[in-house]
Amino acid sequence: MIVGRRAAVLAALLLLALATPGPAWAEAPQGTLISSSPADEAVLATAPAEVELTFSAAVSASSSHAALSTAAGAPAAAGSLRQGGPDTVRLPVTIAAAGDYLAAYHVVFADGTFLVGAVRFSVGTGRPPAVSDATRLGAQRAVSTHQHEIDPFNAVLLAVDGFALFAAILLLILRPNPHRAGAAQRESWRR
Repeated sequence: MIVGRRAAVLAALLLLALATPGPAWAEAPQGTLISSSPADEAVLATAPAEVELTFSAAVSASSSHAALSTAAGAPAAAGSLRQGGPDTVRLPVTIAAAGDYLAAYHVVFADGTFLVGAVRFSVGTGRPPAVSDATRLGAQRAVSTHQHEIDPFNAVLLAVDGFALFAAILLLILRPNPHRAGAAQRESWRR
């Protein structure tokens, strides 16, 4: 019976793990990129002072990240991402030379979902941007290297939840077997 009880506990834990939302089952983002300034694949005569991204849902600039890279992969952002409105973020840029540019972003929406993407544009070349694989890779690295931190309150809650789960599993495994107790009680009555 001990093997059956342990198997039942392991099956329950497996079901719990599969039912718990995680990275593989995360919700699709509710927001999408509505517009950008400069627009994707824009051909500009003069350099912009910032890249503005507008989404269909509220975004958090403090939880989001963006980077601007040249065709050679050199950074061209002049500051950090800032809020431009509930659904808009702005990245100040310093563009000193003509060329192709890639603005990569990783935005976190108010509902906790996120969106990763890029906007390409050229400045002073007279042709649409032709971004190389090196530029794409550099922009992806710039956007993916930042970390989201767990605040102390949520860290404590996670620790308490983990302890409660451990205690519940331990109690399920160590509890007396009711069938075995019944047999011992019947033996005492027979005497």
